[in-house]
Amino acid sequence: MSNLRLMRWIYPQQTGSGFTFIPNSSTTNNTDIEQYFLQIATKLKKFDIIINHNLPHLLHGCLKEWIRRVQKLQLYVIYRYMNEIEGYLKILNTTSKSSSDLKLRKKIQTELNRIINDLTFDLEELQTKARFINDLEGQKFQYFNVGTCNLSKTDDINILARILIKDNRNDRILCSNDILNSNNQSKLKILLHKLTEERKANPNLHLIYADFSYTSFHLFKMMILPSKQSISRDNLSLTFVDPSSTSIKNNDVINILLIGETGVGKSTFINAFINYLTFPTLEQAQSNKPLVAIPVSFIITTGENFEEHTVKFGDSNDLNNEDFQHPGQSVTQHCKSYVIHLDYNDKRTLRIIDTPGFGDTRGINQDDLNMQHIFEYINDLTHLNAICILLKPNVSRLNIYFETCLTQLLDVLGPNVSQNIMFCFTNTRSTFYTPGNTAPLLKTKLSSLPIKNIPFNKENTFCFDSESFRYLVAVQNAIQFNVEEKQEYETGWLNSVNESNRFLTFIRKQLNTYSLRNNWQSIRYAQIQIKHMIRPILEAMRNILRNLILCSIDPLTNKFIKLCPRALDRPSAFCASCKRDPFQLKNFWILPDDAHDFQSKCSTCSCVPDQHTSIDYILSYDILNSSSNEQQNKMTNLLDQLSCASIDFTHFLMNNVSRSIKEDPFRMGLIRIIREEKQICEDHESNQLNLRLVQELEKLLITYEDQMKKKQSNEKQENLQFIYERIEAICKHSIIHEQMIAIHQQREKCKDNHHEIEITQNSISQKIYLSTEC
Repeated sequence: MSNLRLMRWIYPQQTGSGFTFIPNSSTTNNTDIEQYFLQIATKLKKFDIIINHNLPHLLHGCLKEWIRRVQKLQLYVIYRYMNEIEGYLKILNTTSKSSSDLKLRKKIQTELNRIINDLTFDLEELQTKARFINDLEGQKFQYFNVGTCNLSKTDDINILARILIKDNRNDRILCSNDILNSNNQSKLKILLHKLTEERKANPNLHLIYADFSYTSFHLFKMMILPSKQSISRDNLSLTFVDPSSTSIKNNDVINILLIGETGVGKSTFINAFINYLTFPTLEQAQSNKPLVAIPVSFIITTGENFEEHTVKFGDSNDLNNEDFQHPGQSVTQHCKSYVIHLDYNDKRTLRIIDTPGFGDTRGINQDDLNMQHIFEYINDLTHLNAICILLKPNVSRLNIYFETCLTQLLDVLGPNVSQNIMFCFTNTRSTFYTPGNTAPLLKTKLSSLPIKNIPFNKENTFCFDSESFRYLVAVQNAIQFNVEEKQEYETGWLNSVNESNRFLTFIRKQLNTYSLRNNWQSIRYAQIQIKHMIRPILEAMRNILRNLILCSIDPLTNKFIKLCPRALDRPSAFCASCKRDPFQLKNFWILPDDAHDFQSKCSTCSCVPDQHTSIDYILSYDILNSSSNEQQNKMTNLLDQLSCASIDFTHFLMNNVSRSIKEDPFRMGLIRIIREEKQICEDHESNQLNLRLVQELEKLLITYEDQMKKKQSNEKQENLQFIYERIEAICKHSIIHEQMIAIHQQREKCKDNHHEIEITQNSISQKIYLSTEC
């Protein structure tokens, strides 16, 4: 019979208490069972020290409700522990030793271990937050839990500011949450340092960290309050708003895709077009300030001595889409929408999509990347109304990339889109507002294409004088012109106003809307879809292997790691050079997604662009409760499906899009995540779960390479319909579907970062809708 002894632990500071009974192992033969109880008692002692001493010291009075919750769970664990001991004693009195051992071990595994693991998980999470709060306290930041404010997910930034800001002059509030912090630790450090430096300059500042981890309010990005809610610059107003509140119904939008060779003047054309629609005469335009949707930078020559003047208008820092530093490269770096509200009876909205130019000096690979970007940008549009090809008059030859670009468009969008193609010519004052010598060259080129029915006639061709707009901007820069020059520009302005109105009338009355959903199914479109699926599939396979390893360790487990993707709200990338600190979840070490802000270069780190990989979303993780047997079978089946699909997709890409796909993207992705897991193992040598994960991933890679060799030796090619069916089937799985939704949301957010201009009979206003950020 086992004796019990009362155990009381005392802290060094003589504070806190925790009582429990443990079997006295010195007087019993059931050493295995009693050793287990002793280990649990030691854990309970550690829990008591953490809950009643360490955490209150680190939390500085914060998160009291959470402390009370873990204290209740602690008491419940002690209660269950003592019940187990009582049950153990009853078993010893009524059954044989071997029978009691077997029953007790099974009972402990399914009950006591589960609730101790729950408490351990909660304490690990709370200790991490407590250390963070303690660090904030050391930097003289006040911690504030926004969860106590009852904010809803539908509240906007203005409501948030009114609640948090008490002293608009001296309060400086850093808003973030645990997910944002773990995914972008470097940015958090930068912002904390920035505010600390501000306080050095102004000791009266009150620094607050507002924690959004426990509220339904969706914080897209770290930000600092108060921020300037509006910035007036000439007639341009920048307003921070929720992008979803400014979204435009697709049926009410006229979508125009604007494409052209690098240097043809697409950005200038958009600026000029807006002004031609706004001001019927040059005199009216000069009486106001030009509407500049895109920063302007050009050289103009005047006078008998050909004096050169560099003209700049607009702030390129506000619209970070133009690169004026590298001549010969496309000035426009990314697709961007310019939305124009016109005062017409039908109240429709015009969206002009500016694109990177083809014929980039960086070569044909850059042109391919630019075309890929264009296709991805319009991927989620329901329709196009027109494809406007911008050309210069009187060119001696058409660039070879013009044909390549046009061919790719027709390949991807389908031959029927040819009836929605229009041609616009810039700088036509010198050719008396005609296409000049470009016309016969264009006719010859169009007749040589596989699709012969692309119209090119007076009806779908428009001649503008962008020089009139340049003149308007130059006048704003105090550059002088003679009377004759002014008269020429006035004539050019009137002609361009007439062409702009004819342009709109033709689109609205003569062109049928081209449905992308009904027509867009091609090899290139399949390539776009597969490209977006590569990361979701790889991350899904890695996480399935994590959970299968958990099942192999504990067949009765009902807790699994779940991927929680979150869309990014601006162009971002991973940096291969910057170190990431892993965090622990279910005894796995996991590298957080550290997203760097990335346009043409990284604004988060100084590493070279080649070290960065573009991403659409970041992953956080949760614990999912589910039946282990059912879940294990599903995971095994899904892993097999994903492995087979990745082989089919790669085979399709490598054999149908040879120039764009030089290396096996799935194989390279597997190698990358194996490298990540090996780095974790080097930093945490004692972690066996990550070591097993590396082994399983390496097996997966070997199997993949073997299957790919067999696939490549088979001359049979999957047809396009099979690939589309495969894509649809894989995307239905929730672990893939949720990541694909995040990718879709990111692209929609990028589209919501549009430049919006309203033109009415009585007023003109401009707004740029941006995601809220510091």
